Amino acid sequence: MHFLFLFLTAAVQGVLAEVEEVIAKPGDDILLSCPVNTEACGDFHSLKWYREDSRVYVYSPLAQFSNGEGVLVDRGTLIVTNTSADLKIFPVELRDEGEYRCEITYLDISNNCPVVHFTDVRTVAAPESLTIVDSNAEDITGQVVGPYAEGSEVAFSCQSGGGKPEPAMSWMFGQEIVEGETTVSEDTETGSVTVTSQLVVRVDREHSGAALTCIVEHEILDEPLNAQIQVDVNVPVSSVSIAAEVSGQAGVEMRITCTAIGGRPAPTVFWIMPDTVQFQVEESSSLLDDETFESVSKMMFTPSSEENAKEVSCQAINDIMDEALEDRAELIIEYAPQVNVEEGNTTVTAGDEVTIECEVDANPAELSDVQWFHNDIALDVNEDRFEWENTATPSLSISPAQPGDAGEYSCSAGNKVGQARSPLTFRLLVTAAVNSVTIQDGLTGNEDEEMTIVCTAEGARPAASIDWIVTEEVIFEVEEEIQ
Repeated sequence: MHFLFLFLTAAVQGVLAEVEEVIAKPGDDILLSCPVNTEACGDFHSLKWYREDSRVYVYSPLAQFSNGEGVLVDRGTLIVTNTSADLKIFPVELRDEGEYRCEITYLDISNNCPVVHFTDVRTVAAPESLTIVDSNAEDITGQVVGPYAEGSEVAFSCQSGGGKPEPAMSWMFGQEIVEGETTVSEDTETGSVTVTSQLVVRVDREHSGAALTCIVEHEILDEPLNAQIQVDVNVPVSSVSIAAEVSGQAGVEMRITCTAIGGRPAPTVFWIMPDTVQFQVEESSSLLDDETFESVSKMMFTPSSEENAKEVSCQAINDIMDEALEDRAELIIEYAPQVNVEEGNTTVTAGDEVTIECEVDANPAELSDVQWFHNDIALDVNEDRFEWENTATPSLSISPAQPGDAGEYSCSAGNKVGQARSPLTFRLLVTAAVNSVTIQDGLTGNEDEEMTIVCTAEGARPAASIDWIVTEEVIFEVEEEIQ
């Protein structure tokens, strides 16, 4: 038996001064007191109990009649003594709430005895159910709901049933208190109250994975009742970044990492590379504390010198994005020099100046070693006739050119990556005029005998042509030798 008595004061003639208040829960048994004083007031003819305006019990000792009526026909019992005619109600139902009064009809009404006694009964009950439903009125309590697109508005309802009086209802979305629109309805047959709170929330990035909790507090509950769902929100990728290290060396495999953060569902990450590049990709995803994803794509390829200064692009997109988010980076590829000289022939005259250029493509461009070759033999460029520059485009100047400088020239260059020599050669031709013609001394001979005369032309390049002029008709033959 669980009930609570409160006593109020009334000052009405014929009404007992103390008004009781009884608080009870369904299933309790309660005893509503009705004091009688037969010693002072004499016997009574009858006693009636009313709930509001409806009679619920009647008792007449003269007629030996004692019956419950109305809602208490099966649950009311009267306990009569010389000092009281108390009404017992068992089991209590929620609808039993109301003002009860007992009316006493004494046989002798001249004694001015109290004839009416009031008792207020208040019934209370904790809510029997607590559910969250979606816009289709489907029970989603305890579920993960969604996914919903970021920025969309979603409606939920929380319903508490079976309690009395109406509980206080509130919402928590993550760590934030949010307010719904509350309506209350009462079942007139049972007296139970149903409270519904309708909530419309805008879901944003921070709500992904957040708990939406409906909280009910009631006077007879030691702890609040909770119903909860988890909200799944689809959000676009918030950032895409290529790792700062995008440098490598030609011929050596390199790896570039791209990270896409903040998307839900996990985004697709893809690469845009120069057409000449073949690459492979390794991908992984992990869930962050805010229930969004971090997706990492590692791209592996073996670069060549052609990829230096070329742009690569990493893009990420998920189901709710119209356009991919992108980051770009310029490749820095180091490679050994690629060396060439201009292929072909150049003819100069002895004494002129000639300059040969060595074309070098290298990264880094700083050259550590440049060499020149003449007919495959390393050239000593420290000779006074040679001037050279060790720049990004090395050159060799020869002044004055000499016939011995003729031949094939090539160059080689090196940087910290490696060294290479030009596959092509530069062919130099040097021309020179005859600088002296001499006929041997001591020309003597015998008549009618053969004699040999030597004429020497020196300094010519290419070789000089020698003609003979004789003053008389002489038969002769010429043999030439070039040295």
